[in-house]
Amino acid sequence: MALCPCTLKPSEAELERSVSPAGPGLWIHLYWSPEGERDLVLTEGEVTAEDICIAAAQKCSISPLCLNLYALCDLQEKLWFAPSHVFKIDHDLSLSLHFRMRFYFRNWHAMLEQQPRVHRYSPRKSDSQYSPGKPEQGSPLFDHTSLSYVFAQGKHDFIHGVAPLREPQTEQDLYTFRNESLGMAVLHLSYTAVQSGRTLEDVAKEISFKRCIPRSFREKIEHYNSLTKLRLKRGFRKFVRTFNLPTSSAGRVIQHDIIFKYLSTLENLCCHFGGEVFRAPRLEVLPESSRSAHYINNRCPPPTSPLAQHCQVLVSGNEGIQWRVMRKEKPVTMKKCGWRGREDVSRKLNSVGEEREQPWSSFCDFKEVTHVVISNNRVCVHRQDNKCLELELGSHREALSFTALIDGYSRLTTDAHHYLSHEVASPRVVLSISNAIHGPMQPHYVTNKLRREENKEGAYVLRWSALDFNKIIITVVSKEKPEEFKQFQIERKGPEVYVLQGWDRSFPSLKELLDSLKFCVLKSGPDSYIIRKCCPPVPHEFSNLLVVRRPDSELRPLTVQLNLSQLSFHRIRKEEIVQEHHLGRGTRMNIYSGRLCVREDVDDEDLEQTCSLGSQLARDIRVVLKVLDPSHRDIALAFFELASLMSQISHAHLAFVHGVCVRGSENIIVEEYVEFGPLDVLLRKEKGNVSTEWKLTVIQQLASALSYLEDKNMVHGNICAKNVLVARRGLEAGSSPFIKVSDPGISFSVLTREERVERIPWIAPECVQDVGKLGLGTDKWSFGTTVLEICYSGEVPLRERTLSEKERFYEMKGKLPEPSCKELAELNSQCHSYEPNLRPSFRTIMRELTLLQQQNPDITCDSAVPAITDPTVFQKRYLKKIRDLGEGHFGKVGLYLYDPDNDGTGEVVAVKSLKSECSVELQSSWSREIQILKALYHSNIVKYKGSSSEQAGQIVQLIMEYLPLGSLRDYLPKHSLGLAQLMLFAQEICEGMNYLHSQRYIHRDLAARNVLVENENVVKIGDFGLAKAIPEHQDYYRVRDDGDSPVFWYAVDCLKEGKFSFASDVWSFGVTLYELLTHCDTRQSPPAKFLEMMGSTHGQMTVLRLIELLERGHRLPCPKMCPTEVRPEQPPAPLSLSLSPPDSIPQRLPPSLSVSPDSSPQQPPLSLSPLTPAPNDHPPPHLSLPTPALPPHP
Repeated sequence: MALCPCTLKPSEAELERSVSPAGPGLWIHLYWSPEGERDLVLTEGEVTAEDICIAAAQKCSISPLCLNLYALCDLQEKLWFAPSHVFKIDHDLSLSLHFRMRFYFRNWHAMLEQQPRVHRYSPRKSDSQYSPGKPEQGSPLFDHTSLSYVFAQGKHDFIHGVAPLREPQTEQDLYTFRNESLGMAVLHLSYTAVQSGRTLEDVAKEISFKRCIPRSFREKIEHYNSLTKLRLKRGFRKFVRTFNLPTSSAGRVIQHDIIFKYLSTLENLCCHFGGEVFRAPRLEVLPESSRSAHYINNRCPPPTSPLAQHCQVLVSGNEGIQWRVMRKEKPVTMKKCGWRGREDVSRKLNSVGEEREQPWSSFCDFKEVTHVVISNNRVCVHRQDNKCLELELGSHREALSFTALIDGYSRLTTDAHHYLSHEVASPRVVLSISNAIHGPMQPHYVTNKLRREENKEGAYVLRWSALDFNKIIITVVSKEKPEEFKQFQIERKGPEVYVLQGWDRSFPSLKELLDSLKFCVLKSGPDSYIIRKCCPPVPHEFSNLLVVRRPDSELRPLTVQLNLSQLSFHRIRKEEIVQEHHLGRGTRMNIYSGRLCVREDVDDEDLEQTCSLGSQLARDIRVVLKVLDPSHRDIALAFFELASLMSQISHAHLAFVHGVCVRGSENIIVEEYVEFGPLDVLLRKEKGNVSTEWKLTVIQQLASALSYLEDKNMVHGNICAKNVLVARRGLEAGSSPFIKVSDPGISFSVLTREERVERIPWIAPECVQDVGKLGLGTDKWSFGTTVLEICYSGEVPLRERTLSEKERFYEMKGKLPEPSCKELAELNSQCHSYEPNLRPSFRTIMRELTLLQQQNPDITCDSAVPAITDPTVFQKRYLKKIRDLGEGHFGKVGLYLYDPDNDGTGEVVAVKSLKSECSVELQSSWSREIQILKALYHSNIVKYKGSSSEQAGQIVQLIMEYLPLGSLRDYLPKHSLGLAQLMLFAQEICEGMNYLHSQRYIHRDLAARNVLVENENVVKIGDFGLAKAIPEHQDYYRVRDDGDSPVFWYAVDCLKEGKFSFASDVWSFGVTLYELLTHCDTRQSPPAKFLEMMGSTHGQMTVLRLIELLERGHRLPCPKMCPTEVRPEQPPAPLSLSLSPPDSIPQRLPPSLSVSPDSSPQQPPLSLSPLTPAPNDHPPPHLSLPTPALPPHP
């Protein structure tokens, strides 16, 4: 018979005894255990294969770290069991299985110099120190007991013909095999000698070497004549006498060296040692185009791969997934195997060319597999580039065995906390994912992770113990010393019994235990610890749970694979593009359709003529031209960086970037033209004609593109339906849609805060406040919102909300609507988690979507998006007053804590309300102020948070952000600020007023008392009680009866005629600037100075005297520290506003005043641009001041 076929085929008597149960129940055969026990017997109950493996590992003292290398095998049926398989054990069951190491990686021992060493991941000090020529250092693959177990399993497989030994092809092969087999026998006996403490010669006398060689070799020896047998026996004894056992410097024998040599030799003797070969009656490698019609920019679809019959699929830890077509087998006799003499060998040599096997074709490595789908006995292995290996196996059990093999290798090499298929998923991995538990990683990986979380108080990490299968370790940051960590143990005493060490209370789930701990303080000696925020496992997280096979290409930072350090893209000449009609506007860019002239062997001087004449030497490609606005040339570098990044990636569902063109002052990205345009437009146009299957296909294609970017460690940053382009509609019978994701436009880092808020609800919440938090979780939130757009036919929630309302929605952690399908709603809910680390990876999303497609659910939604609870409505019952902040003639402001959870963790807000005795006119003005502030959103305007009402809406309170530093009037006298800081405040007031005027509002009460200080770099305009809206096509607003008004901040025409315009606010700004330069000194305040000039007055006479004073040309005095640029002597200067006649008040302040931080009143002007008063039909005036040389404010 053959030495060993590649499939498991035990036929020896010894093996037959090991696979037959000795009695009823489930018998698990062990190859080795410290106590020498060889069987584990279970007689009743329901138990998973994984639980049996855990019990066997405990009996063999195998650590939890190495558990995922093992599985249960039925040698008689030649099948392995998935970890999720459930055994129902009763008195009728009589089954024998083997606990075997299934997941094996060659050269883990580093004995083969021509192959890279395999080891567990171990971090370097710095990735910049990485050198391909430098040997990789890492922790060993096996622990001590696993090493002993795999050695015992290897001996068993070698002796009993389970190991796939190579077929001898030549006489030299036979000679080599005989010598290697005798060498293996020596190593076998040497190990026995070391264990028993005897010499090798004594052991060799007691144990025949025939018991240590393959049975096929033993059978051949039996046919030798007596002289040959004697010669072989003497040769072996001589070999034993001359063999030197390796010893350590202390003289003790190193058993590991013998194991390393034995297993490395076994690897050389075997064909695909550690791999598994499956017979597939049917196999096909399918591109996505064969499952859905193909589209590549007007090209013909490529032919699909032919159906392959009778194939073999090889799965191995080092090479991944390979396949080949089987050669036709011919009947063979014992003589053909080369064990009966030289004549047979020569006959074998003559037929070598005829019987040579087909070479293996690689399908993919495990890191390229996104998910696996099982349907009866058919398995589809999906690859990252959307190709699929579809094969038909002998049975459903074999399909499960095949899938479990790929899933196990994927978790060992790619992601320890992800599974490829629900049907074979490890129950412990599923439990870990749902409870954010890490695998049994080493402690330093945990502490490093907590340090990356900035050692925030209450942060903790859960992981399985590396020593005990039933212990979960919780590592917490110290409350008093954030640089210190403490570990606590949680024991899992049963499927629904969890107990914290030192606490006599048990919980039915880990979640309930952790929720209870959030209200407790853990004490360990003098130190205290609290449980607040869990740090869950993240996709592709590096730790000793992962196995490194090719250190020069695996587990490297993904940024190394992409050229991010320099710009890299195809440069397109301006003569090669033709701009056509305008398609619309994007963020800071215009979009046009166009043509790209692709030349073929055309001289440069003939290029333009070739493109215009349509020569046969060139062809046109339809493209899209994205032209950056010339006014935004300052972001050209970020524009090119994004184009460079998109040029280095390629995926079927990503729009292709042809290159970049610079045409004069225009910077242009040239992108693939996609025929049917944006997805949201098509969804609205075809509402009612789009099926559930169509929508799921589009969602899955979008997830596929984003999964590719995630694996490249890239963030798109602008995923929404308008950036998803439809290449093929797929609405016709027998067709399916095909989409491509467009580039994100401009870089996310250059967006203003207003632009980011405008992108709510697509933008992830963490990115609104801080651009630096753009991460892999960002696209997952955007994906969830885009799914809602698809489900609701292009409509999206919060579309009609103001910017302040949108931001408030995120601040309140509002919940977006969910699709009608329960499974899709649950997936979308995970994508919309406010904790970025809790959002699922796109591989997980792909797996869940594939499962969902099989269920064919109904995700049809109503045409209208469900209403969302208004995030700006504050309930009065949760407003807890802290203190009063201020009081005016008609209203008052208080400091409150809004605490809906009633746990002291709410937000502090400022609440403004009218006094009870106010008139109806004031009530109307009050409502108008709320509506105005609700519509405004700017970084230099006090943020509107919402409102609270009582008595059926008769009493309304305005809720605003709380700025603890107070107004400029209170802040400046207490702080000695330099001129540059004052000019920064003035510039920010200008920016806020510019925005206000752009919305056609006038403030009418601009003064230092109404400008609030957020921090030393930011001020905000508040109090819009007197604000008015200027109607379109009008230039002013006339106030008939303004009651109590800030007359000392008003221009003459406001006082005389009640006419308020944009120029009125410019006058008030001049007075406010005077307040800034006098540091709001009460002795130099505008009322004090004007009253000093007017003399004694009271009542209405004050206004009349003030008008007379201003008409005579009297103005506020120039402050001592006033810089030359804004002195009253300079007519365009800001302070001259309060010195000019009413009709000559400039509508615009000088935009190029430049003030140095070291400016003094005696310095000459640095730059000055004279301005002419704008005509009445001009747009609202633009207030501007120089930006001081200070660090940018947040």
